Amino acid sequence: MAKLRKGKTRKNIAEQVSSQGKINLIASIVSGLVMSAVFVLITGRYLEALLVLAASVVTCQVLRITNNIMIRRIADKFESELEAIKQGDYSKFLEPRSFGALSGIGSALNSVLSDIRSLIDNFFSLSHSIIQASRKVGTTAEQAVLSISEISKTVDEIAKGASDQAVDAQEGVQLVDKLSEQIDFVYRSYGDVMDETNNIHKLNEIGLESVKILRERSEQSFDSTEKIFSVVENLTNTTKDIGAFVQSIEDIAEQTNMLALNAAIEAARAGEAGKGFAVVAEEVRQLADQSRRFTEEIINLMENISEESQQAIQAMEMMRNVSKEQGEAVESTNKAFGNIAEGIVVIVDKIKAVNDAVFAMQKDKDNVISAIENISSVSEETAASSEQVAATTEQQLKEIDEMKVAAAQLDELVQELDKRLKKFKIR
Repeated sequence: MAKLRKGKTRKNIAEQVSSQGKINLIASIVSGLVMSAVFVLITGRYLEALLVLAASVVTCQVLRITNNIMIRRIADKFESELEAIKQGDYSKFLEPRSFGALSGIGSALNSVLSDIRSLIDNFFSLSHSIIQASRKVGTTAEQAVLSISEISKTVDEIAKGASDQAVDAQEGVQLVDKLSEQIDFVYRSYGDVMDETNNIHKLNEIGLESVKILRERSEQSFDSTEKIFSVVENLTNTTKDIGAFVQSIEDIAEQTNMLALNAAIEAARAGEAGKGFAVVAEEVRQLADQSRRFTEEIINLMENISEESQQAIQAMEMMRNVSKEQGEAVESTNKAFGNIAEGIVVIVDKIKAVNDAVFAMQKDKDNVISAIENISSVSEETAASSEQVAATTEQQLKEIDEMKVAAAQLDELVQELDKRLKKFKIR
């Protein structure tokens, strides 16, 4: 096969050289004819002109034969040089002088060889750069896939979070609406609470006034009890004094009775003369007995009075204690009502503060609802944008996968190109 190609190359070169020789021969003949014609026109000698023409033809033929021999040698040399080039050896340049008259072709071929060597060298550098770039693109694509996958997950989470936030915001609006209704109810109830508080305040003032009166009555009752207790004590002491007087009377009655008895005895001794005196003595004795009986009754009565006085003293002592405790209870009640009054004032202040806060909440409610609605709207837009980003990210993943495939294919092609370029020898 190589010999066949070699023969074809030599034949092509010989044909080209033969064609060139024929052209040169024709040119020489034409030149001889022109020169003969000119010679005839100038001298008018036809024979000499034919001789010149014949000499020109012979000379051209000799030159053609010589040219063919030289051309065949040059063709053989040219063919051997081209065979090395055909085998991919571009490391050597041709020797233009060895081609004789065709040295220009050798120089041109050397220029072409130089360009080819530069081109192959550039191809080597370019293929290596492309391999590195394609591999870097593959690595970058893998990293981009990982990054975009993470971004996709994050975007999905953001979309889910935004969707949940939108739902929560909607629920928040509903809750704020319910809270608004409750705030309205509290605001409306404020008037009723204030009315009830005012009523309690009035009742407390009435209670304080009643406690004041009760304290005054309790003090009066305590004073009266003390006075009664003093009177009862005085009565007891007086009863004791009366008892002493009654005892003295009883002693006198006993003595009178003894004197009457003695007088009756003396009257009996006196006989008829002492009868009148005996009657008087008997009456005196009877009066003494009667006085003694009255004295006993008075003593019994005084004992009853003393006993009842003791009971009255005990009762009055109890009343005094009760009055004292009642006074303390009234004082405690008065303090309690005072504390209630102070508490009512504090409650009223707090209710007013609550009312102010409720009023402020009533004002801010619409702003809160508007803010939550804005949050819900932004969340919905964020969710929609996240879905678009997710779709774009998915498309980018597909494109990056395609780029990875293209980079892999490019790497294979460049490696194949590199293998083929390595067949060429340029150094």
